[in-house]
Amino acid sequence: MHKLYTILLLATFFLCSNTLTGQKMVNSPYSRFGPGVIEQQGLFKTRSMGGAAIGLRDPVTINYLNPASYSSIDTNSFVFDFGIEYQANLLGNSNSSHFSDDYSFHHLAIAFPITKWLGFATGIAPYSNGYYNLETTVSEGDPGYDPVIGEYRDAHKGAGSYNTFFAGLGISPVKNLSLGVNFTYLFGNIERDNLYSFTGDNNQFNNLSTENIRLYGYNLEYGLQYITHLNNDYFASIGASYTAKKSYSSEYNKLSTKYSPYQESEYSTDTLDYISDKEGSIEMPEKMGVGVSFGKKDLFLITADYTKTHWDDISFAGYEDNLTNSSSIRAGIQFIPDIDANYNYLNRVEYRLGGHISDSHLMVNGEQLKEFGITFGTGLPMNRSKSRVNLHIGYLNRQGAAGSGLHTENIISVGLSLDLYDYWFFKQKYK
Repeated sequence: MHKLYTILLLATFFLCSNTLTGQKMVNSPYSRFGPGVIEQQGLFKTRSMGGAAIGLRDPVTINYLNPASYSSIDTNSFVFDFGIEYQANLLGNSNSSHFSDDYSFHHLAIAFPITKWLGFATGIAPYSNGYYNLETTVSEGDPGYDPVIGEYRDAHKGAGSYNTFFAGLGISPVKNLSLGVNFTYLFGNIERDNLYSFTGDNNQFNNLSTENIRLYGYNLEYGLQYITHLNNDYFASIGASYTAKKSYSSEYNKLSTKYSPYQESEYSTDTLDYISDKEGSIEMPEKMGVGVSFGKKDLFLITADYTKTHWDDISFAGYEDNLTNSSSIRAGIQFIPDIDANYNYLNRVEYRLGGHISDSHLMVNGEQLKEFGITFGTGLPMNRSKSRVNLHIGYLNRQGAAGSGLHTENIISVGLSLDLYDYWFFKQKYK
């Protein structure tokens, strides 16, 4: 057990000393609206199966997408999961393309049983990302050049993210039925800058607008699962999850200034507009989902989810016109050739495949963005134990109608996590 403590402390130190916020410097112009781009939810095992997890119960995996699953954690066990992620985005339209990439901390989670019928889990994971960097420079001779306006630079930048801390309980009051609740704390900050400068005329004033949206508050997420055990180690389960609409505390600041190009900095004493609301509120939407799973113990698993989120009836710092109801269908499979293979390591590996189709929460230029993704992954066993090294590879296509002036994003994600399993209060009799 001391080895697990050492790894946990090292991972916690890495987390605290690098990036608690999980900010990815991956350029997505769609992050300009509302809470930014919503991250794919779940840890890497479930994400490798398309993100389907609502009906999933696994005694060695932390599944925070349905807290009812916590009651399935093995008695006297302790599960620790820490992951990092690399992401690359190739975005483009008919005229140009742009590539950006970055790696960051993704999640940290632990889980353990309190009794045979009650489990606990806690952790931190990303919720949304607000990073983007757009710039247009128009010079004499360019197609968009106007001699009346002259040469100019139009730049838009965003940074920051929102993240979720969760802590929950899963209880099994009667055989095969489990109920769960997560206490979640959503927090973070997104800043957006818009700069318009006349590069060819020093007699014009340039304009800079800065917007800052800080969000923090708690909510409750509820889950339910029912599992039935069939003959020959087959099983089937169903699940449901629900999160109510909730108002969160927020601090909103917007400053618009103009400045002379003769100044050495972009700061100006001439303020055009200033808005400050340190006691505001932002609403986050109601979300509901259902899921099913079917499989045979230590051989295969098939799982699928449907979720719907009501973004169209919330208020979010003036971005309401850019938010619309979202929905997704997710499905995946896992297969283990021979978990007891003595000489062929590859036969003990967990192989995963999945996919999803989604209507995004973003409405841009009157068009709702669409998403399509496929995922792959493996669970690599460590020293014939229940611990795993999880590898996740995902491809996501995000796009809107080209006729509405929207671009397409092709995103590759590669995640690596340590899913460590050990026993609590279990004394060794032999060394």
